[in-house]
Amino acid sequence: MEKAAGERKNEAKPREEEKKSGSSKATEAAVQRLRDGRCKMILLCDIKLNDPDVTQLAPAVKQSTCLRSLSLHGANLSVSSAKLLANALASHEALTMLDLGNNLLGSKGVEDVCNALIHNTSLLALGLARTAMGDSGATAMAHVLRINCSLTEVYLNSNDITEEGATDLSGALLFNDSSRLSKLYLYGNPLGKAGVDEFKKLEKDCPFVQERVPLDDARALAFAMATHKRLGENSQVKILNVKASVHKSEKGIREVRRSNPLLRVIRACSEYRQKKREFYGLEANKS
Repeated sequence: MEKAAGERKNEAKPREEEKKSGSSKATEAAVQRLRDGRCKMILLCDIKLNDPDVTQLAPAVKQSTCLRSLSLHGANLSVSSAKLLANALASHEALTMLDLGNNLLGSKGVEDVCNALIHNTSLLALGLARTAMGDSGATAMAHVLRINCSLTEVYLNSNDITEEGATDLSGALLFNDSSRLSKLYLYGNPLGKAGVDEFKKLEKDCPFVQERVPLDDARALAFAMATHKRLGENSQVKILNVKASVHKSEKGIREVRRSNPLLRVIRACSEYRQKKREFYGLEANKS
């Protein structure tokens, strides 16, 4: 009988490990990929993460210098785990997309996330749809938009945002004339006519934002050639330009950029152009 009980106990161990699988195994795999130093995207969507999973993930995310996109959409995040993750990303210099949508963070959780990310300068897209933020969460997001000059897309769909939250959001964008936010998604929010009018007024008063466009390889090379005429016949830039023109291909131009540190600096430069600002989800709120 004792033998049978021991066998049952041994059988239970693999089952427990199997049960552990889902979220824990996915988290461990994500952490390992981040530690390898070559991971640009982590997608842990619709996987029920618990607090220990996020505690394990947050330091790896913070230390990663190559991570560009992180999605935890529908990952069952708690308020405390969302705050822990956002704190890890507060000063992240590489991340450009973060999606925490479809997690019941509530106004407190969204406020914690906004407070952590308010000074982040790398994020371009932020997803907070279906987080039950309400008007309090929208006000916290408005505080971010009053300061932030890097975000270009924000998703706030289905969050019970009313006229009060709409007024705060539109007022923040009106205040921040350096904002680059060109797309704000508001589907499924009871903004009411007054809330819609606030955004319509903003569309009329501030219809455009400045869009940052990095120089492509060919234009960076052309810029270098045009502004360094006095480097002499043996200039590395001029010699490399001949090589690129012989190849007459993008590959040749990439080789030029890699070979010359000056071109790498120029490649990081940008130009700016006007882009139309758009608010999505206003039509359904006309009544």
